[in-house]
Amino acid sequence: MSDKNTTDAYSRGARKYEIKWKKYLDHTHSKLLAEFECTPEDKILDVSAGTGLFAEHLKEAGFGFRSMTLNDVSAGMLKLARDRFSGIESINFHCDYAEELSFEPNSFDVVVSMNAFHNYAGQERALEQVQRVLKPGGQFYLLDWNRSGLFRVVNRLIKLSVPEIINTRSASEAKKMVERVGLKVESEQEWSYSYWKFFLIRASNK
Repeated sequence: MSDKNTTDAYSRGARKYEIKWKKYLDHTHSKLLAEFECTPEDKILDVSAGTGLFAEHLKEAGFGFRSMTLNDVSAGMLKLARDRFSGIESINFHCDYAEELSFEPNSFDVVVSMNAFHNYAGQERALEQVQRVLKPGGQFYLLDWNRSGLFRVVNRLIKLSVPEIINTRSASEAKKMVERVGLKVESEQEWSYSYWKFFLIRASNK
């Protein structure tokens, strides 16, 4: 599971997170929104929802859903999400490690993990949890850093300079992990933005 250094770092930086990383967040959220699909009857889980920014973008873009669960192990980040959606009944909050989700099997139609997979210590265990809570035929979106090409150097520098777990995978490594837990990869993308490199995998539960 993610360690205390990682959760504490995100809680300390929660209030400045969206300002500090605005361009990065705008870019990654727009990339996922361009591929994202859901119906008004869907139950959605954002595994590492942070401040709830993706849920806000979904609502602004006109996406409908029955409910959306914002989960994050950082209490500081989740507090901002709670403040953002105070009084909105269709959005609820949870504070589980990605590797230890407490939801019942087959609970969600759509699961999202964005900009967080590299912070998971037990990545395959987290994917097993995604597969468990995702309904048959449900969709999983995984967007994260792509440890390939020159970004491997950038990733190494980041890893040396921050207290958080940095456990970045290449797109091919992530795809193999997704498939090993029983999810079927439907599409995949790789691209660069500034000094970052990303992947987006869309998978379905068999």
